[in-house]
Amino acid sequence: MGIFYVENCIFINFTENIYDFRELMRQLLIILTSIFIAGCNNYDAPPLESATPEATNITIGDLHQLCGSRTIDINEDIIIGGYVTSSDKAENFYKSFTIEDATGGAEIMAGVFDTYNIYPIGTYLTIRLNGCSIGEHYGVMQIGLKAAAYSAYPTEYFASQVLLDKHIRRYDITRKIAPQPLEIATLKPSLCGMLVNIGPLRHLRKESATLWDGNENGCWGGYNIFEDRQGERIIVYTSDYADYAKQQIPSSEIAITGILQRGKMDSKEYYMIKMRDEKDCSTVN
Repeated sequence: MGIFYVENCIFINFTENIYDFRELMRQLLIILTSIFIAGCNNYDAPPLESATPEATNITIGDLHQLCGSRTIDINEDIIIGGYVTSSDKAENFYKSFTIEDATGGAEIMAGVFDTYNIYPIGTYLTIRLNGCSIGEHYGVMQIGLKAAAYSAYPTEYFASQVLLDKHIRRYDITRKIAPQPLEIATLKPSLCGMLVNIGPLRHLRKESATLWDGNENGCWGGYNIFEDRQGERIIVYTSDYADYAKQQIPSSEIAITGILQRGKMDSKEYYMIKMRDEKDCSTVN
């Protein structure tokens, strides 16, 4: 840097250290960007609570049994707990995730994207239900906010991390989630919302094509019918937005893992499975 005079004016010459100035600005930009990203990450992922969770006062299964298929607004201090069993990473689940304890499962209407980053599979949560609504959708107990009168769904999305943090506590407790191995004939309504594994199954491609929103090309997207060796049938639903929706279903016998549901298809009651990703399909030897 140099200083020189021209007719009583003073000029400072930065040209000698222009490289140092640019380098300083570059480093400053990196620091500010890092601070911004860290702030965003801290907001997206609520802090973990201690390893000692708050006490629950009812099981998921008992709560579902008490509510049945009714939609109920909760105004008491009811607390449930469970481990996360689903993921929206493959986009077959949309703005929701499921939890379960030893007695039953429930769907949490998060209303935000990428819940797999915030509530990973295997994470233990407690949910404070005061101020929430509980209903039933496809046989699964659904937890969210009070739905509008015109809504086709029993509950509404929480739709913000602030509201989710008000009702949900995450703990530094995890476990490997193993599905229950079951046969179609042994399924019952109280299992809806839980992670199950069913097989061996074979895809009924022709019958699947006749369903409403059925699949005609042998891919996962839409509704597909599967049959076990005893002739019992079950439906597997895959969103057209799932990243594996256009993959071909194996023609060999397979076992399928996913969240159990129950609903009507072409006026007939079926149990249904909603897979989390393509890894939930495995071949049977």
